[in-house]
Amino acid sequence: MPSSSPVVQLAIDQLVAYNASDLDGFCACYHDDVCVLNEDGTESLRGMEAFRERYRPMFERGQFGGTVDERTTTGPHCVEREHYWRNNADGTRVQGTILVRYTERDGRIGTVQFFR
Repeated sequence: MPSSSPVVQLAIDQLVAYNASDLDGFCACYHDDVCVLNEDGTESLRGMEAFRERYRPMFERGQFGGTVDERTTTGPHCVEREHYWRNNADGTRVQGTILVRYTERDGRIGTVQFFR
């Protein structure tokens, strides 16, 4: 899937960093005031400090990854169908498919919303 817009390149870059367990590279794709939304539009967290802390334990543990097989964009928005997997701290494996919407702001991902 070739990159055709800034938000697509950000989505690609953050997935590459995610799959490499590179927390710094992953966070570098997101705005300092990143907003994470739940499916219903409610705010789950805001700001880089909270964002980094949410993902830190998973990145430290490793054993996770994702692939994207479908992507669509319009303006500053990119929506992807992502297949993910991870091994939890207790050794159980979780996997599934999720829709993720990224919205670019000031050259970074400013909003991310998950649809389960």
